[in-house]
Order: sequence, then C-alpha cells, then structure tokens
Amino acid sequence: MSIVPAADIVHIWTDSRTPSRLVWRDHRYRVIAAEPVRSTMVHDAFTHPAEQLVGWSVVAISDQDPSEVRSMQLQSVGTGWVLINVGPA
Repeated sequence: MSIVPAADIVHIWTDSRTPSRLVWRDHRYRVIAAEPVRSTMVHDAFTHPAEQLVGWSVVAISDQDPSEVRSMQLQSVGTGWVLINVGPA
C-alpha cells in the first residue's frame, strides 16, 4: 500500500482573470509570468473544439526573498486552487 502526498492549497489573487499574486505555505509570491492550461473537448455536436481552463503554469518571485524564483503548476479544484508541481525557475 502506498500513500500519495496531498497537493498543497494555494491562495491566488487575480488581475483581469490572470494570477498576479499567490500565497503558498505562508509565503507570498508575485507572479511574473502566467500561462493558462486548458483542456479541449471534442464532440460531434460542436462546430469547434470547446476549451476549459483547468490550471495555470506560473513563474513567481518571493516577496520575502527576491532571489527565490519558482516555477509552479496550479490546478483548479472546486472553487479553489492546489499546487501540483513546484521547482526552481
């Protein structure tokens, strides 16, 4: 039996529906680049494929330590967001 670690909850602030700031593990970050992650639905009844926003791929800089720049993958879950992957930018 294996246990998969739970994803971390992330709080996001948006500007024009794009992430601009976030808090993860009590650290504040300013988003310097954001790319939407979308899923595509193809169905015979659609004249064009439908897209749905499922997450964001962001590069963020720490407010506490400007030398800390991270690449983060965020996923929409219900009415909130979770961090599914993080690494150095």
